Amino acid sequence: MPAGFKYDLTPGDVLKELCRFDTVYRLSGGFNFEDANIPEGTLLMPLTPLYVNLTTRKASAVKNVKVVEKVTTGTKIKIAKGSLAYKGMHLGDGTNGATVSSISTTNANYDELTMSAALAAEAGTVLFEAATADGTAPKATANFLNYAVTKVEPGATVTAIGQAYEVRESKLYVPISDKDKETLTSRFLFTI
Repeated sequence: MPAGFKYDLTPGDVLKELCRFDTVYRLSGGFNFEDANIPEGTLLMPLTPLYVNLTTRKASAVKNVKVVEKVTTGTKIKIAKGSLAYKGMHLGDGTNGATVSSISTTNANYDELTMSAALAAEAGTVLFEAATADGTAPKATANFLNYAVTKVEPGATVTAIGQAYEVRESKLYVPISDKDKETLTSRFLFTI
């Protein structure tokens, strides 16, 4: 090797096929990503739900979690790995809610949230970040999805997807709630 050059020969991870990419319509230009609740260095994966303000050209992530094991009692919830959950956020399902007290990422198969109150949920349920602890209304809903892997850092920009068909919900890195589907409208077609 020539002096001064260092080659990184480790291959990158192969991304899952999340939708029919020939149906994807991207918006022109990028949007400044600003979200204080996502740590610097986090990777935003493709089709992460975004709230985009078209006037200010700013975007933030819509934070949802997918329950992996049925919860009937207690304050612990097992969720899918890779969520954007953070301590102090409110989670809700539209009728009930609670606040995240702590997050444990020690298990290889799931993350465990400790909640401020009991929150019953079926396996596969998608809980959204709620505006208040009662969990009735979302803090934000998605109006676009993220196009490519984006590293969260100062000055980061995201490219928004305005349309995509045959989005495979079971393969998404970050789940999309029913409330998000309402604001994404018929521009997005979801399949299992």
